[in-house]
Formats: sequence, structure tokens, C-alpha cells
Amino acid sequence: MTLNIQPVVTRPDLKRFVTFPWRIYRDDPNWVPPLIAGQMDKLTPGRNPFWEHAERALWLATDAGKPVGTIAAIIDHAGNRALDQTVGGFGFFECVNDPAVARLLLDTAADWLAARGMTVMYGPYNPGGNDEPGLLVEGYDTRPALMEGHTLPYYVDLVEAAGFRKQWDTVAWLSIFPLQARRVEDVIPPKLLRTAEWAASRSQARLRPVDLSRWEAEVSVACKIANAALAHLPNNVPTPEAEFQHLAASFKPLVDPKLAFFAEVNGEPVGFALTLPDLNEALQHVNGRIWPFGALKLWWYSRHLRRATFKLLMIRPEFRGRGLESLLTTETARAIFARGFREVDMSLTGEDNENMQRIMAGLGMQVYRRYRVYEKELGE
Repeated sequence: MTLNIQPVVTRPDLKRFVTFPWRIYRDDPNWVPPLIAGQMDKLTPGRNPFWEHAERALWLATDAGKPVGTIAAIIDHAGNRALDQTVGGFGFFECVNDPAVARLLLDTAADWLAARGMTVMYGPYNPGGNDEPGLLVEGYDTRPALMEGHTLPYYVDLVEAAGFRKQWDTVAWLSIFPLQARRVEDVIPPKLLRTAEWAASRSQARLRPVDLSRWEAEVSVACKIANAALAHLPNNVPTPEAEFQHLAASFKPLVDPKLAFFAEVNGEPVGFALTLPDLNEALQHVNGRIWPFGALKLWWYSRHLRRATFKLLMIRPEFRGRGLESLLTTETARAIFARGFREVDMSLTGEDNENMQRIMAGLGMQVYRRYRVYEKELGE
């Protein structure tokens, strides 16, 4: 073995970096190839607003000139300033099943972070906290939904052998509507329906669909609600609106106003829920390339998607406990059922989010994928 690691500097280097996963997952029927152009943009400063307050370095490991692994080292300077910490991340970690290659990749990233004053390394993130966090630790025989990652079982062994330990887990939930179900009331627990009815009658709340003609303004409102809803979480850093707008723009073509709601109390937006058609079912057939025939394949296979993915449910903290979560959940379920979807993914939620666990369990949903974020003190 002749191992070497080289920084990714040029555009052709980046293309090799981004396309390496095709070697790793070529025999995995559950892997969804990402769009190559999208991955290139995600990693390019100036095309992803995340890099306005963060920096990264990328490396490609080779054996006798043949690519065997990739990794990114990432420092989110804005997050570090907000939390008064010195942590760095790693991401885009892909590797052949060889501990020596994994150690070379992880040590290179760790050395780069330590040289810049970082004391802890955690990940993977691709590249920020809302981008495919963690390694898959359960659910290898299932297909990921939109914005979820997918890794092979041996990745866990490689990272743990390099001295990393669990930081936290997130989970994805799945529900499959019974074939005999003829109306949404057949699948929603009566207690949840009663709570939603109570919320609608007693809290002066009403739901309205997202207004696509006012997209940026609607996204701005959603960003404020999301940051307020998550502010109580430890180590939470508010998402800058530019990043929120950028992420929203990436899935705007998928947004169906009948699957995206705002909850208003006395005319004031206080919560929202977003569900998207799970385009991953169609993206599996595109193989990462829109040109020349990818767009046609994407259209063809997206005509009859079976699964919807329930991505976000946010309530401003002062309006919790009024049944708004139940109201948004039941109306989302009605819309999903009416649109003909027969599977529902809900992802991702923290393993310690007890409120969401109760809601998902009450809907009969089951955890079908689990992701783990790892950490390691630099200098160990």
C-alpha cells in the first residue's frame, strides 16, 4: 500500500472529491446519488452562504494514485463566537474499509483544526449542523429521505477505532398507511384528533398555506419562528437568514402549498409545518447528473412518489401547550393522505426530544434510521 493524502485545491480536484462516493456505494441499493452540481456548489465559497462565516479544507486520500477516501475539516467561526468555544468539525467523510486510510484522513483533519486553535473535533456534518448530520448506525436496509445521509456499517468501526465517541443521536421515523385505510381518521389516533379540534376552537388559531408568491417573506417568517423554537436547546446557534433562505431555495420547486402550513393566532404567525414529496425515490434513477437525460428521468419517476417527508414542525415557545402541534400534525396528515402518499418519513429529531417522540409514537410511527454524531478531544 502506498498511501498519500493531498489537498483539494482546483476545480478538477473538487470533482474527484465529490464523485468518489460512487466507488463506495455502487453496490448499495439504498444509496441515493446526490446531484454532482449541487455537491460542488455546497462546497464552494460564494455559492453557499455557510462559508461566509466558516472555513474548510478538503483532502483526497489515494493509494498508488487511486482515490480511497475523502474528508473535510470545518470551522464555523460564527458558531464558535456565539458559544465561546473552540470546536471544529469534519464532514464529507468517505472511505474504503481500511483503518489505515480512515486514520490518515481523520488525523489530517484533526491536525489542521488543532493548528488553528481548535480543541474538540466533532462530526460528520456536510457541512453545517443541518446538513446530513452523523453516521448511520441503524437502518442500513432502508432508503434515506431528502436531506438525510447514508453511510455503510463499517464507517462506525473506522471512526470509533480512531478514538471518537458518541456525542448525540438523531432519528428518522416512518409510517406506512394500511392498504385498507379509506380516510385519514383511520390512521390518526382519536386523542390527537380531539386535541387538534380543541386547539382550533379554543386557541383562536387558524392554519393557512404558504404563499409561494411571497416566498422570501414567508421564508423570513419561518426562519424567525424556527430560531425562536430552538433557542432553548443547549449549544444552539441561530441560523442566519441568508443560510435559511439558501436552504429553502433548494427545495422550493418541491413545495406544495397544500403540504406547507403556517399556524396563526390573531393573525400573527406563531408556528409552521413543512412536508415535501420525497424526491429521493426519483433521484436514485438520475445517478447524480441532470444532463443530458437526468431531468427527463427525474420527471418520469417523480410522477407517482409513494413517500412524503415531514421535515419541520416549529412553534414559538410562548405558544406551546395550546395544541398547535396536534393541529399542524393532523392537518399535515390529512394533506398527505389526500395527495395520495402512502408512506410518511419524519426526519430528523433529537433522541432526547420527548415531546416529538410522544407525537410520533401516537401516530404509530416507528424509528427506522438512526444517525450518530461523534466527538473527540484534539490532542488525545
